[in-house]
Amino acid sequence: MRIFALALRLLMRPGFATVLLLPSVFQGASAQANPGVFAYIGKSYVITAEVAGKHSVIVNLINLTDFVAVIQPGEFIYRGASGRYYIGQVFEQANKDAHGETQKYSASFLLKGRSFAGLTIVGALREQDQIEELSLRIGAKRFYLQPMQKPAFELLAAKVGDLDLAAPTLNDTLQAVGMQEAGTVKTADGSAEWDRDWIDLITPDGINPPKIIERPDIDSTIEAKKARTFGKVKLSAIINKSGGIQEIKVVKGLGKGLDQRAVEGVANSWVFLPATKNGEVVETLISIDVNFPEPEKKP
Repeated sequence: MRIFALALRLLMRPGFATVLLLPSVFQGASAQANPGVFAYIGKSYVITAEVAGKHSVIVNLINLTDFVAVIQPGEFIYRGASGRYYIGQVFEQANKDAHGETQKYSASFLLKGRSFAGLTIVGALREQDQIEELSLRIGAKRFYLQPMQKPAFELLAAKVGDLDLAAPTLNDTLQAVGMQEAGTVKTADGSAEWDRDWIDLITPDGINPPKIIERPDIDSTIEAKKARTFGKVKLSAIINKSGGIQEIKVVKGLGKGLDQRAVEGVANSWVFLPATKNGEVVETLISIDVNFPEPEKKP
């Protein structure tokens, strides 16, 4: 089966994109003028990543091997200009759990051999306009994607059209359509250096903690302002598998209407992503601090 028809169907889906490229489109791309699009082209995989929104990246993968690959959002990672690392949290992909209930997110995807997939990764992502290094870990290998330029999108149809995943020799097929290797790959060597970027991002037991990706300020009450009451209201809550917040409780309050204001503000305006553990989305009990700053003193 040729991949072109499949790619076009995916492209027509809302919010979907797929990119393949020639080596020439990499010229001039750098972290200093980051175009927000990256790619790896190798003998085993073709991987592209495109910054799609404030908290999302679209990753497209072509598995050129005959083996199934396990893809997880927590294995997607990049370094911003500040030196801080960011990882994916979940795939924004409706699926049904073991009980037949529809969930908004998933944390693992099986990519069959000689197949194509497009995945939207959502996370507490920052510095997306200053990505200095971006990679995706698959099994024991980490694939580093190279920055590319936007004109590569215009070359998509011409270069993907003749890529045949059923061809006996896929390397020859890549060369036939002008796709040469780009990016680099490293294999795990068993050292602590291999996982250094994930330190403090994923816990030792495999938990990618829930994330707050939107937390608008919550205004104080008139009563609290008059009484000059301020500080933190401490809450506890459960973040369910679809990122919803449930069972909000006040652990330590301030009174003057601030406790109820905090509960309502978090429930109605804050946006959460669920936790994951070893490739599964899980419910989690979390603690939340809502800060009410000190009122300005009247002159």
